[in-house]
Amino acid sequence: MTHEPALRRLAIEVTRATSNNLFQVATLIRAATALEVSIDVLFRDEALLKLRRGRINVPEWSRAYAPVMAELAERLKAAEFTDMESFLRDAKEHGDDVRYWACSETLADQRVSLAELTSLLDGERDRKEFLADAQNADAVLTF
Repeated sequence: MTHEPALRRLAIEVTRATSNNLFQVATLIRAATALEVSIDVLFRDEALLKLRRGRINVPEWSRAYAPVMAELAERLKAAEFTDMESFLRDAKEHGDDVRYWACSETLADQRVSLAELTSLLDGERDRKEFLADAQNADAVLTF
């Protein structure tokens, strides 16, 4: 008896820009790709602005991590974490069907172009279209 996997398609909307938030998203993507899940990620608001070329690798960890920042830095180094862009790239490339999208509304509201952002983005998507499409996903998560 064969069982179809319960999770085949995942949609993730990312709004927060802390390094720990992006780190968690990338870790989730890596785990989901091990299950051969199709993943669409929409970066919007502050999270999209964090993907600017000059900002993506700037450590911006939540204040909650302040007491353990030294230990965290050592753990990340031991895990061969070099920078956020590489970590997001590795998560994306870990799977066969992972797409990163820039929210069209955030681009327009903030007057930011795709050229100013990491090349990891596959393009831009309208949030309403993304959410409508996400209704066909097995799970929709927001970070």
